[in-house]
Amino acid sequence: MSKKYLFVAEADKIQDLLFRSSKLREVSGGSQMLEDFCRNSVPQLAGKFGGDILISAGGSFRILFDEKAKAKKFGGYLAELYRRELDGTVTIGELVEVKSEKEAITIAQKNLRKAKHFGKLPLSVEQIPYMAICASCGVGLAKIYKKRYEDENENYLCSVCDKKSKARDCLKRTFLSRFYSYVANEEWEGYDFLKDVETMAHLEARNYVAYLMADVNDMGVVFSSCDSFKELETLSSTLDKVMQLSLAMATKDVIRTINGLREGGPKKSLDFIPVLPLIMAGDDLFALIPAQWSLDFSRRFCEEFERKMEQSLKDKEIYNGLSPTISVSVVICKEKFPYTIAYGIGEEMLNAAKKAAKRKKTSQISFRVVTESVTGKSRKEEQQFVAGYPAYSTKELKILIDHRFELRETVLPARRRAQLQSLFYKAEELNSLSDRTPFERMKNEWLPELEGVLRRLDPIPQKKVRKALKDLGDPSTGYYWRDIDNVFYHQLPDLLQIWDFAHSLTIEPSENEEVKENEAYI
Repeated sequence: MSKKYLFVAEADKIQDLLFRSSKLREVSGGSQMLEDFCRNSVPQLAGKFGGDILISAGGSFRILFDEKAKAKKFGGYLAELYRRELDGTVTIGELVEVKSEKEAITIAQKNLRKAKHFGKLPLSVEQIPYMAICASCGVGLAKIYKKRYEDENENYLCSVCDKKSKARDCLKRTFLSRFYSYVANEEWEGYDFLKDVETMAHLEARNYVAYLMADVNDMGVVFSSCDSFKELETLSSTLDKVMQLSLAMATKDVIRTINGLREGGPKKSLDFIPVLPLIMAGDDLFALIPAQWSLDFSRRFCEEFERKMEQSLKDKEIYNGLSPTISVSVVICKEKFPYTIAYGIGEEMLNAAKKAAKRKKTSQISFRVVTESVTGKSRKEEQQFVAGYPAYSTKELKILIDHRFELRETVLPARRRAQLQSLFYKAEELNSLSDRTPFERMKNEWLPELEGVLRRLDPIPQKKVRKALKDLGDPSTGYYWRDIDNVFYHQLPDLLQIWDFAHSLTIEPSENEEVKENEAYI
């Protein structure tokens, strides 16, 4: 029996590579280039060395070779080809001789982590006395002087940014072809992807947009649990399909909602898909979505992913008792807010969601509204009360969205919302005095002040606010706050902050008074 060798490699810092552009539209162009590389360039190169592709997607590569020398030579060519086509680097793990497929999968994963940990030797960079730097990414050496778009002047570009701008026009054919096919039915067949962030911003009165970031939990554990190369290959393709299907289902709900709001009004139905995946590589997702439905969109995406992933694994007979979950972060900001900074904020929030998911064994969603220069604040070590919540399960988020409808403008006007929000932020400042702890001060000072605000409400609004205080806190206590490791949290301040962006995708337009008022810009 001839020997087999498992080659494992992964592209480095894909996000940094894709974000190396001044235009958001070029990020999806970069993802298109990565898709072309994985789908076309790698299989062609592997074929020349007798390689058998197991995985070549999202910058992740698992390839079988009959000869060790050919596998090593392929690794060198792969790294050079990736540098030339995408101006990035690839980490290659130590080859694994296949004795047992399951064992080889596990060892290859460990070798890749080890290679990423130790990094690479430093390389010399190009040195030119007189040169122009790319005006788009500010990093690459310019090789072209041209005008890419109608809304900009001629400028210097590196070869990668030039390729990104061209690749942007091919999204429906490769990178987003499957996602497009899942969304565009006969009714929406002529829809195209939006060209820029301004188009998305016009769906919201104050020009807010939202960025969704998602990452599947414990994917290393899931892949390592595969018993054969066939399972590994099947799992990779299943994950990609389920991610895109789940995103498409939530996208269709948004299209139906927007078209329902416009029905009978002065504006025509949508002519574009109101969700733009910017990065969709393996278990990673970064997408531009409408701000006002961003929470319900995220919830539906998570629920759809859990349901479809679990069912797909069972159908393909590779279900091993694991319950697939996903972590999501949502950053809501103005259209002009730099998408690279939004991504950085989202990454920080995603880490918090993943920690909560690991502890609770469920999908988790975190979110934040960025207003002007305020990007949110972190909890101080000594702070015992937090006006907010680290991350939400899909069930908790559904309750939050339901209360948004129950407390709509007719029940809780803006002035009362501001009073409650201010009162919760006041609780965060409670500290110990010589004779009283923060908890005692909350019960003796803060709680009576809250009761005073509630008593000023009419009977029906007061009843609904009290229910929200209990449902979004701890219903078993008389002081509402939820105790987590001796720190007290409450979800109502999150709802008050996210108020304009917590609309439900299931409520009829006529039922939601505030959305109905906004038909002029929907």
